[in-house]
Amino acid sequence: MTPRRSDAADRILREAMRLFAEKGYERTSIADIQAAAGLNPGSGALYKHYPSKEAVLRAGIERFVEDTSRAEELMARVPGPADEALATLGRAALEILADDRDTMRLVWRELEQFPALRDQARDGRIQAGYAAVAAWLRDRNDRGELRVDDPEAAAVVVLGSLVMFRLFEALLGGTPAGVTDERFLGAWHQLVTRGLATEPGGDA
Repeated sequence: MTPRRSDAADRILREAMRLFAEKGYERTSIADIQAAAGLNPGSGALYKHYPSKEAVLRAGIERFVEDTSRAEELMARVPGPADEALATLGRAALEILADDRDTMRLVWRELEQFPALRDQARDGRIQAGYAAVAAWLRDRNDRGELRVDDPEAAAVVVLGSLVMFRLFEALLGGTPAGVTDERFLGAWHQLVTRGLATEPGGDA
C-alpha cells in the first residue's frame, strides 16, 4: 500500500486530477495545480510533495487502482439473499464510480500518451473489477442462489452497464436519456435479477 500522504499532498493530488480531467494533462500547468490547491502559484510548493507533474498523475492512477479493494471488500461482506445483495452492490458501484468521475474521464481521454499508466488502470482496476464480480457471481451460482452459465460474460453485462451509465455522465454531461440514478438502478436490478434467476421467468 502507498504510505499515507500529508493533507497538502492529498489536496494537490485531488485538485490535479480534477484539472487533468477538465483541462487535459498537457494544458494543466504546475502553477494551475498549486493555485487550485491553495498554494502560491509561483512557489514551487508542489515539488515538496511530488517530483514532477507526471508523478502527480502516476500517484492518481495508483490511488485509482488501490481503490479496487473498496468494491472487493463490499462484495465479500454484503449480506442477504442474492436479489438484496445485488441491489446493495449496484447502488454501491454507482457511488464508487461517482467518486472516481475525474479519474474515469482522465483514463478514457488522456492516457494514450502514457501506455504504462493506461495498462495499470486497465488491468489493476478495470479488469480486476470485472474479475471480482465474476467471482461473486460464480460463488452465488455455486450456492444455488443464481443461475450463471458464464460468470465472466455475465460480469461484463452486470458491471459494464453500471460503468457505462456513469461514464456517459462523466464524459458527456448528464445521464443517458435523462434517467435518474434511482430509475436506472430500478431497471438494472429488475433485469439482472430476472436474467440470473434460478428458475426461468422467476425471481432470484
